[in-house]
Amino acid sequence: MIQVYHYSSSALPTVRNLTPPSLSSPTGCHPSFSFKPKLLQSTRIRPIRSHCMLHSRNNSSRREDRWSLRGMTALVTGGTRGIGHAVVEEFVGLGARVHTCARNDSELSRCLKDWDDLGFEVTGSICDVSVRHQREALMETVLSVFHGKLNILINNVGTNIRKPMIDFTAAEFSTLMETNFESIFHTCQLAHPLLKSSGLGSAVFISSVSGFLLLKSISVQGATKGAINQLVKNLACEWAEDNIRSNAVAPWYIRTSMVEQVLGNKEYLQEVYSRTPLRRLGEPMEVSSAVAFLCLPASSYITGQIICIDGGMSVNGFYPTHD
Repeated sequence: MIQVYHYSSSALPTVRNLTPPSLSSPTGCHPSFSFKPKLLQSTRIRPIRSHCMLHSRNNSSRREDRWSLRGMTALVTGGTRGIGHAVVEEFVGLGARVHTCARNDSELSRCLKDWDDLGFEVTGSICDVSVRHQREALMETVLSVFHGKLNILINNVGTNIRKPMIDFTAAEFSTLMETNFESIFHTCQLAHPLLKSSGLGSAVFISSVSGFLLLKSISVQGATKGAINQLVKNLACEWAEDNIRSNAVAPWYIRTSMVEQVLGNKEYLQEVYSRTPLRRLGEPMEVSSAVAFLCLPASSYITGQIICIDGGMSVNGFYPTHD
């Protein structure tokens, strides 16, 4: 059973009744309109609503509205560390209400306490997103907390196993596929009704440069990230009619706990620097700022894109450090 944590601070919503309404409730949709070109009287073109169109109707297309998430709701999976943690705090800083999840009870409780002390509007629940029934319970919780509407879905959870391709066991292959791709695919299916009900939805995926380029000893992880990149493009087209945008960010080495062991090798770290034109690692907040941008009204015409956040690594051909 998923546990929902909440605190008494007025900044946090109190979850009392977790009995959700139907996932299929088609609420929150705005009417669209159509026109008939003179030469094609039988063609009905239905424009898709956008942030800019709605703002124009309300005469409120102010700069602060385009660069704010005020009034929006977001689910960030794996939000207690690394990139996910940075995304949670980025969203709250822009005015969003956030629900996150993690496998580790004590880690989640600590983060929620810290956010409560800062007055952040964040709720959380225990969930291993690699487990199907826990994903379903998570989405029921999100549905209840946000009253059936979700503006933003951040698919952040992922893992890796480093070894030559021929050495992977069937269990290791399944673990990576289930955690990195199947969980994301299923979460999107579950979240779609909530994103649609919000009227303005955005899904952002944390991919990797390994989905484009060869990185040593991570053939399976690279395959899962490549699958995510294609899913992003498919959903951008399939979900456009529901006014849901789909994008991804593809980081290179970011300073998180996941890469600490690898980057502890000083010689390896120097090789990473040599392949990175900016000659440094990325920081989690440099990823979270791009994720937030893709969810803002300011990016309302951007969908189906994968943005590399890699210090120039993915465009680096041969650019020697010595003349």
